[in-house]
Amino acid sequence: MRKVLFLGFIVSTFQLMAQHPHLDVTNYSVRLTVNDSSNHIRVYESIDLIRETSADSVILDLSSSMKVEKLLWNGVEANYSQQNDLLILPPKNDVPLKSSIDVWFSGIPADGLIIGKNKYGDRTFFGDNWPNRAHNWFACNDHPSDKAMVSFIVNAPEKYDVVANGAFVGKSVQKDGSLTWEYRSGVVLPTKVMVVGIAEMTIKDVAVVDSIPVSSAVYPNNSSKSLYDLDLAPEILKFYIDYLGAYEYEKLCNVQSTTRYGGMENAGCIFYDENALSGKRSSEPLLAHEIAHQWFGNSVSESDWEHIWLSEGFATYMTNIYLEKKFGKKRFYDQLRMDREEVISFYKKYPHPLVELEVADINKLLNPNSYQKGAWVLHMLRMKVGDSLFHQGIRDYYSVFRLSNADSDDFRIAMEESTGIDLSEFFENWLHKTGHPVLKTVLDQTGGKSVFIIRQAQEEVFQFPLKVEFTNEKGEKIIREFKIVEREMILPVELGVEKVFSYKLDPELELLFEEIN
Repeated sequence: MRKVLFLGFIVSTFQLMAQHPHLDVTNYSVRLTVNDSSNHIRVYESIDLIRETSADSVILDLSSSMKVEKLLWNGVEANYSQQNDLLILPPKNDVPLKSSIDVWFSGIPADGLIIGKNKYGDRTFFGDNWPNRAHNWFACNDHPSDKAMVSFIVNAPEKYDVVANGAFVGKSVQKDGSLTWEYRSGVVLPTKVMVVGIAEMTIKDVAVVDSIPVSSAVYPNNSSKSLYDLDLAPEILKFYIDYLGAYEYEKLCNVQSTTRYGGMENAGCIFYDENALSGKRSSEPLLAHEIAHQWFGNSVSESDWEHIWLSEGFATYMTNIYLEKKFGKKRFYDQLRMDREEVISFYKKYPHPLVELEVADINKLLNPNSYQKGAWVLHMLRMKVGDSLFHQGIRDYYSVFRLSNADSDDFRIAMEESTGIDLSEFFENWLHKTGHPVLKTVLDQTGGKSVFIIRQAQEEVFQFPLKVEFTNEKGEKIIREFKIVEREMILPVELGVEKVFSYKLDPELELLFEEIN
């Protein structure tokens, strides 16, 4: 692989796709103070950053609900303004391009840091940043293309435990009896997965997997059931390390939480909805999905939102591969069938391509296109190049773009480099065309010859291989593969038998398609 070429492309992609493209944040240090008398928080934040030129303003995302009280730029008070959820510092020629901002602010978070009660009535505080909600509680470049290191120093009443990204540095008792907890990440993260969790918790050290400590943090009220569910994490983590490559983060902490989503893949500190942990281990696919995100979504992050399938589709298919390894082919195929039906059903309501360039509401990208169709694209790619080349290509792609960003073309190029196969037609079909093949077929056996007629009924014409299983009157099965390139094709079928009793499209479950009569 030509890693130098890829790394150069990463830089150019970053410059093009960053939300504030002339700014590179390298480190956040967030000192957060919470209390039990109100939802009002206080934050002192230090931000290390690099401007592209001295003529560039510093523009950071910060909710207007957070009122700035003081700001220093390289230790000197500086002019700033707050407008439209932005914190803006006008250019200063006398400040080096590499500099730091210290800012003090406070307020009640409108979102992002969810303050409320869990299902047991106990008060909790949980970061919930996806997709771009981190700026509701700390100042940042709130876009996945600008990754940075982060440390959280959290002061909270003594009764609470605190979890966060990164390694646990320590905790100390303050004069008022409150506790201050500190965590620090040694690798860069996108803001969407930078979080803290503050609640009364039961914490269990579960295992150490390849030098990575695995722990669980759950509400005390149902701790035995929740911990039993989360005890599956070491097995899942080990599988992905072996299949994908080394785990990037200092730890894996799985946390019961009260937030918006069923699961949120926060880097090294995954949050699961409080109701997802029942003690029946039915949440195993959820755990597998969120842990897979530590590689795809967290370490390799989409360069911009339209490429979200590189996160959600990957996590969905990696979950399927985990289930295949643990439970066998039947479970794997059952899941693929369910995923295919979901894609077909969703298309009827929302006919859009997988890579959708113009979306006003990013949350609408959390749909079966990004998840199940993205997974099916990976499955068809695996079927096209073969299991061994697919596995190696995924590992190579991860190795090149780890702790960085990629878009769909980056993934295509990486797979072409790894497999030696031109995949341009494949990616054009499945990423940029709307929908999927909708097939109407007829087997004509009149006149002493067998002819297979296939017509694509959808708007855009796809090119794809199609296997068909023919069964003769003796019950013998014969599989033939056809290359479908036109809307309607009439294909001679030489089977060496007089009569075909029946036929079945896609007998080995390799194609995303819909069959109609």
